[in-house]
Amino acid sequence: MSTVDPGEARRAQKRRAAERNRRGAPLGVFVWALLLVHGGLWGLAGYGAADAAAFPLASGYLTEDLYPVNDTPGYLWALFTGLTAALFLGVTVGARCTARLGPYRGPALLRALAYTGTGLGLLLGARDLWTRPPRTGTFVDAAGRAGAEWGIGPWVAWTSQWWVPGVFLLMAVRVVAAAVVRDRGRRLRDARTRDLLRTGRRVSGEVTSVSGTGREIDGRPRLEFDVRFTDHLGVRRWVTRRGCFDKSALPRVGDPAVVWFDPADPGDQKAIPVALTGLHDDVEEMLGRDELPFV
Repeated sequence: MSTVDPGEARRAQKRRAAERNRRGAPLGVFVWALLLVHGGLWGLAGYGAADAAAFPLASGYLTEDLYPVNDTPGYLWALFTGLTAALFLGVTVGARCTARLGPYRGPALLRALAYTGTGLGLLLGARDLWTRPPRTGTFVDAAGRAGAEWGIGPWVAWTSQWWVPGVFLLMAVRVVAAAVVRDRGRRLRDARTRDLLRTGRRVSGEVTSVSGTGREIDGRPRLEFDVRFTDHLGVRRWVTRRGCFDKSALPRVGDPAVVWFDPADPGDQKAIPVALTGLHDDVEEMLGRDELPFV
């Protein structure tokens, strides 16, 4: 006969699985291959965009007799094919990235690959397809006669082959940095929530108002609701939370709720978990499934 409580063993196993999910699961070779293809498709679109921009920009830094042929760009197909396929693949692999890496790092990875691929595609396309000026900084005609010096417009047009990809690469860095900061904040907030669920004061509450935000996520409306509760000193307080709900189980005014708060700081709304009765009843089971109340 086993000397270990089976229920406690299952809860411990669920907590360990939840902890692995919080640390982030590896994506796997197949998913990484899809992500590289995703970035490459954006690069293909950037290459086609560079070809489409070759004539308009050349008219800014070349004399008229040196303009490239104003015809349908040969790589216009790359722009539309790469863009369409990249968007489709992004939707396909995006859910996997979000599930494995979290709500901030997953989407950020896709966006960073899109920006990086587009920037590199533009850089390579400009290098391969743009018409070089006979003399940088000066208008020179086909006969080799030098004319006026370039102004700001021609310089912006010619150097866009470098500064536009640079902007895309900076955007990729910014997206990744922002995701790291937000993910760190989420992890700290989740850790604080788990601590309050185990050590905070638990009291009953009541939903006093419900309003829509005008948004839906995966067909579930995102609502804002207020919960009233009374702290350990008898002070009546309110806390406002937002969440997504199934349309068949929307919160209503008067619904019971559960609130956890820190007795040392009961007014800290940002750190108060709120659970609606029926959604979060058992704290241990809830933590084992890695489901947190609304914070």
